[in-house]
Amino acid sequence: MSHAILIVDDEFGLAELLGELLRLRDFEVTLASNGQRGLELMSQRRFSLVLTDVMMPVMDGIEMIQRMRASPDLAQIPVIVMTAVPSGITPEERRLVQGLLTKPFSPTALYGLIDRLLVGN
Repeated sequence: MSHAILIVDDEFGLAELLGELLRLRDFEVTLASNGQRGLELMSQRRFSLVLTDVMMPVMDGIEMIQRMRASPDLAQIPVIVMTAVPSGITPEERRLVQGLLTKPFSPTALYGLIDRLLVGN
């Protein structure tokens, strides 16, 4: 069974590139351009993992994650945060996620973290 991954990022080119990298590994990929749209998609479909940027218009990644953790249906979905400024993420926010990738990152780092989180799922 293929895992479904939601990528939430307002940088369309990066989101598309990440999507292609993940499709090469046989993941089903859905894209959203902000946290609000990400939550809408999560209400319609079950995802194995969410990969999100932090700074986005409409709703940022941290607010989306906080809303996920407050929802019984979404609270257990693993989240990986992608950011160019990891020091901007507070320790409290860091505890809400299962992984952190500092931009720019390699496909190897991306695959390694996803594989670690989805092993056995």
